Amino acid sequence: MIEIYDLEVKYRWRQEPIVKGVSAKFDGKHLILGPNGSGKTTLFRAIAGLTPITSGRVLIDGIDVSSIYGKPGLLAINLYEVYEVLHVNAYDHMRLIMDLTDGDVDLALKIFNDLGLSIELLKKRKPWELSTGQRKIFCTAVALASKARHVLLDEPFEELDPARKAKLLETFKQYSGVLILNTHETWLLSALRNWSAVFMFEGRLYGPVHVSELLESSLILGEDPNAIMRFQVLGKWYSLVKGEKGEVLTRIATLDKVYELAMGG
Repeated sequence: MIEIYDLEVKYRWRQEPIVKGVSAKFDGKHLILGPNGSGKTTLFRAIAGLTPITSGRVLIDGIDVSSIYGKPGLLAINLYEVYEVLHVNAYDHMRLIMDLTDGDVDLALKIFNDLGLSIELLKKRKPWELSTGQRKIFCTAVALASKARHVLLDEPFEELDPARKAKLLETFKQYSGVLILNTHETWLLSALRNWSAVFMFEGRLYGPVHVSELLESSLILGEDPNAIMRFQVLGKWYSLVKGEKGEVLTRIATLDKVYELAMGG
């Protein structure tokens, strides 16, 4: 389980926090849904100990993240900076990380193949020589194959075609630990209807709510007392309510659209 208590993160002392007093518990499979720039990646970096925490705590299986260092099998993340280790090719990077984590080389190779990243290419190029999309595939495959009890995946579907997205979703079904995926894309709701979800806007978390409820909800302006969830964007309150009373959530292509609604509402 990952537990977060009153977490605040900011990069400069005068700057408004990127993550603002967030508290949450994650056990099982979860979506963090939010537009670009909402703080999702910064939240992941804080959970993984990759950025200083201004205040609050992060516990992983009851252990404060500040006291965890290099413990294999506990946490994996698909951020590129974690896998830029040595001046060797991407394939050798993968083999090294699998050795260090007692990971599953065969699973990593299967994910590479499913997502269209050839072994020949990985043997020719260092991780930083891969394209942006190829780096994301590489890091996602290595994170999932590391056999960690907790995996954080930052926008893992970027630049994947529909067939490869479907194959990655099948891989998620086989994972048995705590899996947290962040995204701004709402099409995932139909594919992951048995997951739990929280929303992130302007550095704050809202929820959780079961994804199956979101599939039958719509977005309206204002605070509805019967709302499934309420959140604030650009100083305006919005409510997710049952039925088609407003903008049907699954018809909003990405949650970046919420800012357009807020500015026009």
